[in-house]
Amino acid sequence: MKRTQRLPEPLPPALAMEASLVVLLTEAEAALAELSTMADRLPDTPLLVPACLALEAMFSCRLAGVDARVSDLYLAQIGGVGRRDPRAAQAMALWRSAAAMQRGRARLRDSPFDLALVDDLRRWLDTGAEDGDAHEDRSDPGALPVPEPLPPPLRIALEAWEHFAADERVWMPPLVRAGLLHAQFEALHPFEATHGPLSRLLVPLYLVSRRQLSTPLWFLSAYWQAHRARYRARLRTALVEGTWEPWLEFFLLGVRAAARSALIHAGDLLRLRESLHREARGIANAPALIDSLLVNPYTTLARASQSIGKSQPTASALIRALVRKGWLREVTGRARGRIYLMPRMLSAIERLPPMA
Repeated sequence: MKRTQRLPEPLPPALAMEASLVVLLTEAEAALAELSTMADRLPDTPLLVPACLALEAMFSCRLAGVDARVSDLYLAQIGGVGRRDPRAAQAMALWRSAAAMQRGRARLRDSPFDLALVDDLRRWLDTGAEDGDAHEDRSDPGALPVPEPLPPPLRIALEAWEHFAADERVWMPPLVRAGLLHAQFEALHPFEATHGPLSRLLVPLYLVSRRQLSTPLWFLSAYWQAHRARYRARLRTALVEGTWEPWLEFFLLGVRAAARSALIHAGDLLRLRESLHREARGIANAPALIDSLLVNPYTTLARASQSIGKSQPTASALIRALVRKGWLREVTGRARGRIYLMPRMLSAIERLPPMA
């Protein structure tokens, strides 16, 4: 959504929380709580996080017009996508978006949800630069341009947005506040290059800051991508016409659907892992390699060796055993620098349950 010339009115707007909206809010909160409870109780939750972050980043990038695939990200992570490969730019956009979530979560352990967080994530999405690398060398003709300062009225509006995010004087359910914050950030549109992914990233990070989402095992961008026209229409109704209830209804429907879908998806992945572990009994070191393939379904000899903590000859024997079993498939056709894929794992990661 392009920035309008007239800045939106400060939050919060006047809301009519009718009974149907309150019921939907309750259902969305319950779905999110069930997902967080599952994530907190399962010791294997960290194995699921990379796949979930990759999927959320993929759908968020697609909403921004980037034809991204999680397979590009996975291949890039193990050196399977060269700089001149057409997939390199998409893989980089995916990686920055997925890594930004982890970066934001780490920052929230010691810092509040504020504009400093927003600026840090914007810089990261733009360049992948750390805080200390933010000041580019203007004498270098190949250096990335330093963003222009925001106009004072826009910066003041962003500070009001930040204040509303932290304002506890007027009680408001965190999910309602998250929906308002997302819409307002869309209207302000402060950063052109990375606006869309950043705007969508701030929703789960705000909920993490309010302890409504313990681990980002959800795919809200997948719901918005599936209902793209309605997503933009409901935002316009709120921001242009000042009627916020239809947008909040759509937002809460998305949260409920994303949380329920993620709960099923996590269960499917863990059941596949358990099934593969059972089928691999008698194959030395197979469980450790299976777990690494849940994090990234592609592997190399060096990565397999590192994953199982054994020598490369031992890893090579394991790879050959899983190729014979039909679990791994070599995808490069090369004699050296081979890359192996577990299609069954990749298909399971990519297969999202319906978002009703």
